[in-house]
Amino acid sequence: MTNLGGPHVPSPQGRMPMGPGVPDGPPTPNVKTRMCNKYNTAEGCKWGSKCHFAHGERELGKPMQLDNSMGGPPMGPGPNGHFMPPPMPVPDMVPPSTFGASATAKISVDASLAGAIIGKGGTNTKHISRVTGAKLAIRDNEADPNLKNIELEGTFDQIKHASAMVTDLIVRISGKAPPQAKNPGRGLHAGGPGSNFKTKLCENFSKGSCTFGDRCHFAHGESELRKPAAA
Repeated sequence: MTNLGGPHVPSPQGRMPMGPGVPDGPPTPNVKTRMCNKYNTAEGCKWGSKCHFAHGERELGKPMQLDNSMGGPPMGPGPNGHFMPPPMPVPDMVPPSTFGASATAKISVDASLAGAIIGKGGTNTKHISRVTGAKLAIRDNEADPNLKNIELEGTFDQIKHASAMVTDLIVRISGKAPPQAKNPGRGLHAGGPGSNFKTKLCENFSKGSCTFGDRCHFAHGESELRKPAAA
């Protein structure tokens, strides 16, 4: 019998099969499935092992390296779809260290030797500067008008080399090394008796290159030997 007065009960329908869940956004690949178009080019790929694309067929299917340990911004696709790691922090620029620090030195010599030290047309000083690389200048001694200062400028090694060459030149000219130190106000010839006499011939006078004339502390000829030196 057919129940005509009862409520209508719909017949059960078959269940629809559940499909795979659809993610909210595009899935992030975790393996390298495509070749990097920057690899093996003149420009090269700047991401190296952190590149999200394969550097060679051996890396296809290889898991990508994810490194967020620095807490930086997440990686995202670049303009060409190339996933880029977060930008690296730029270190502060440090100015290069100064190599070969400049230094100066002074050598006090008898003023009468200045012309011979300079040489004709500056040949001696130019030669020392060219060989050693140090700058060389001869200036007045503020404390003693009978002295001249040989001023050297350059690196420590240049000054050491130039000082040795100047000392050797002075020894060849005068027969003695320059004094290491002078007391202000004392002349080169101050001292015991007889020290103000010309006891040695002027080598520059015999060459015709002495520029000191009567004020020269060396004898201009045998007749001036043992004569008092001009003040």
